[in-house]
Amino acid sequence: MTMVYRNSNCKLLFRLSISEFEYLEVNHPEVNMLINDLCRKGQMEILTSSFYDSVLSLVPTHERTTHIERATTYIRKKFSKKPKGLWFYNQVFNPTTVPLVGLSGLNYIVISTYNQVNNSVESTRPFYTDEMGKESLVFPIDDRFSKETNDLYRGNITLDRYLSEVAKMAKETTNAISTIMLNMDQLMGTEGSADVYRVLYENLGPNSTLPSLYIQDNEVSRTHYLPNGIYGRDFQIGKATSINQLIYDNPMLAMNYGVLNMLKDVLRDSKKLIDDRKSIETVLMKASSCSLYFPDESKNPAILRNVNHFACEAEALLSKMPNNILPDEVDADFDRSKEFYVKGKSSIAYLGRKGAVISRYVVVSSLYDIAFHSGEGLFADSFVNDVTGKDMRLSAKPYEVTPLDKRNSDFFAKAPAINLGKLPVNLTKRFKFRQTTLVLEIEVENLSSDAIKGFTYVSTIDLALPRKSTVTCPERNIEDGESATTQSIMVSDRACPFSVSIVLGEEAEIQRADFSQKTRTWLGDKGFYEYTQLKIKKKLSLGPMESMRLTIGFRTEKRKEKHNDTAEQSAP
Repeated sequence: MTMVYRNSNCKLLFRLSISEFEYLEVNHPEVNMLINDLCRKGQMEILTSSFYDSVLSLVPTHERTTHIERATTYIRKKFSKKPKGLWFYNQVFNPTTVPLVGLSGLNYIVISTYNQVNNSVESTRPFYTDEMGKESLVFPIDDRFSKETNDLYRGNITLDRYLSEVAKMAKETTNAISTIMLNMDQLMGTEGSADVYRVLYENLGPNSTLPSLYIQDNEVSRTHYLPNGIYGRDFQIGKATSINQLIYDNPMLAMNYGVLNMLKDVLRDSKKLIDDRKSIETVLMKASSCSLYFPDESKNPAILRNVNHFACEAEALLSKMPNNILPDEVDADFDRSKEFYVKGKSSIAYLGRKGAVISRYVVVSSLYDIAFHSGEGLFADSFVNDVTGKDMRLSAKPYEVTPLDKRNSDFFAKAPAINLGKLPVNLTKRFKFRQTTLVLEIEVENLSSDAIKGFTYVSTIDLALPRKSTVTCPERNIEDGESATTQSIMVSDRACPFSVSIVLGEEAEIQRADFSQKTRTWLGDKGFYEYTQLKIKKKLSLGPMESMRLTIGFRTEKRKEKHNDTAEQSAP
């Protein structure tokens, strides 16, 4: 931006999220002042988008203009310049969003037309795209520059090679207009990559323009239909062919999307019963942020948890409404198997029929979902062969889950037919949800006339805690990779707003393992804490028709604040 400011002939099309503008305002106000000056001098146009970087095609139709208008209003008030172009977060495009351009008082769309699905470029020149009688002008991004930037980001080429290729392509640019996008997220991690701006402006700066200026002096008559797709190289979609498939193929993302849709449906259908509807709508808009939809390799799990906090807040608010407006069952993860919805004063749980696993558990006092991770959930069953080590997991198997009361607080679950060493066993679970405690009674019954030995029953509890916490039993701490034979453990941290207590009916082995997610940062790939796995193990030694019983008490408690803990709470 400084380079553009010093050269009045240079122009810059710019896009940042609203949260980044707000961050700059607090921490680097001089940057926002520079942006303001460039807009005033007519050297910069700022692209608008959805206020919370939501994927517009995933937002209900009636909410889409609200998302755009909030961002547009913020930019206009902050920089005294009304945006004229629309940007789609992560370049996820759906033709149904074309009418939003006119409805929001905008003039054009900027998007790459490189389609990852078929590895082709739709168009390289400006064109009009049409949808349901509404049209918009599209300025396609020159994918050649985006590809080289992405290759540098992934370490496929050196910085010198990158700068050389950019200079070569800039000199070879012959189109009447070429829109070049440089993804700053992909450049910031490479020292010296800022030289690319110097290379571009030395070759193209005097001829640079802005879309609104180009429209004034040139007539665009070309039309082209831009189909639904994920365009550009902002992130890799893998084998997915659409944003919906990307979500549905990832159980964690599917659960996020399903819960959010359910809450929005409840709010829409119960408008007359809810007094504080607008505040809940605002919370749900924040929960619609991009972070819930993308398994981004450069995204810290803590960011996902922070955004999920708003979904938990909206859920907690709706659960307190009279007339029991939340459903008793919901297919939150789109697996065609409904989860039982358990509403309590201190917790909200989703008990699935697959594996009789709790896939979402919201601690209401902290507005936090401790099952928000890529693991199996809470209380997933498995049997381990002590000789071979083979693990027979049941979390994906359909259980018969039956509510035992009208309040949806007691459930009986029965596993499908199981054979251990060719001998049949019966596995049942009974869930008792109480105000702050969940009691789980597990029974493994030998149905054969022969004894069963050499197997271990395992109940797995995957806890996505706000940060890696201390796991203690009465005798000692249990570190990552360690186990202890005990009857109770406590999971807590001085900076965590709640603690988790697990008490067993009798002693059993409890094994701990911490899992992290590899995240790409400016300083290279790093592992960030995602969740802690606790495995409760009980060796089986069952005679004919005998059974093993295991009782697990699971309790979450709000942490009591202490005056001398201030330093620990603020620790990173």
